[in-house]
Amino acid sequence: MLRTRVISALVGVAIIIFCLYQGGALWKGLFLLMAVASLYEYGRMLRQKAVEVMWVPGYGLMLLLWASPLLDQEWLWAGLMAVMLVMVSMVVVYYPRLSVAEVAINLFGPAYLGLTLQYALRMLHLPDPFLIMLLALLLTWASDVGGYAVGMMWGKRRLAPQLSPKKTWEGAMGSLLFCVITALVFAYFTTLTPDKSAYLVILALLASLAAQLGDLFMSSIKRYFGVKDSGHIIPGHGGVLDRFDSFLLVLPLVYYGFRLMM
Repeated sequence: MLRTRVISALVGVAIIIFCLYQGGALWKGLFLLMAVASLYEYGRMLRQKAVEVMWVPGYGLMLLLWASPLLDQEWLWAGLMAVMLVMVSMVVVYYPRLSVAEVAINLFGPAYLGLTLQYALRMLHLPDPFLIMLLALLLTWASDVGGYAVGMMWGKRRLAPQLSPKKTWEGAMGSLLFCVITALVFAYFTTLTPDKSAYLVILALLASLAAQLGDLFMSSIKRYFGVKDSGHIIPGHGGVLDRFDSFLLVLPLVYYGFRLMM
């Protein structure tokens, strides 16, 4: 199992970095694939709760929000209104099989994924988007690795036992520490804001908190739906949402952090 996890992680990281470095269509395609796969996993979790999945309006909503930085505002709002009308019509046609509560839970997944992952497109308008996105990923991974490693070695006090029994306060501190070290090393070896290391440390601390919040939030979703993993597409790691739940909140934080710094 460990060998499978390591191999799939190395292959996945290589593919991600290659697509980001190439930029353009590969950059956009990478995050489009992430968004599409994540929403599919969300829909599968809905089925575990016997909730009717509204695939067409769900994907329509997510794709509109994800692509919003590329769209004319008039067309964006017209598209969102069209999606809303489709959902309203489906409630009327399929009631009581489809309730208002089920529509709300169908809306949440596409909205959450579309709103967070749109910042992958917005980041293309920043100077050095590759380095900034690389930092966002490294901070996410540092948070996960630091939390896991320190928690395994010294973790005693449970952080959120009802959401994730294995997470500890010691692990949370390890996450903060690893993120800070990663930011400092990154600043030292790159030309990205070399004179603003103090700002990067603050950003790293906030990114660690965002990563842990995103992880715990996704744990709450999986517990609600009664599933252990969101999917099985990544060998040894589970689903796309399992691997990128932390990244979803780190991404907009890093984007706005560099907007303020530059």
